[in-house]
Amino acid sequence: MSDMRPGIQHAAELLAAVSLMRAAVVDDPELGMLIINQHGGGDSAAAARFMVALAQTAARMVLSATGYNVERTLRSLDAWTAEYADRGEGGR
Repeated sequence: MSDMRPGIQHAAELLAAVSLMRAAVVDDPELGMLIINQHGGGDSAAAARFMVALAQTAARMVLSATGYNVERTLRSLDAWTAEYADRGEGGR
C-alpha cells in the first residue's frame, strides 16, 4: 500500500487537486479539463469522469463547510494552495 499522507512527494498532485476543486467552485469546465488532461485523466474517459465527479463533490463539501460563501471558499483553497506550494519548495 502506498503512503497516502500528504508530503513533498505529493505536492504537485495536491496543487493540481486544489486547482481542480477551484475550477469546480468557479464553474470553469475548460480549466478543469485542462488540469485533468495534464495529469493523465484524459487518457481514459472513465478516469476523466471520475476526476470531475470527485472534484465536484470535494468543491461542494468545501462550499458547504463555508456556508456556501464562494469568497470564503476561494480563500480557503488559496490557503491550501500556498501550503502545498510551500511543501513543494521544501517546506513542511
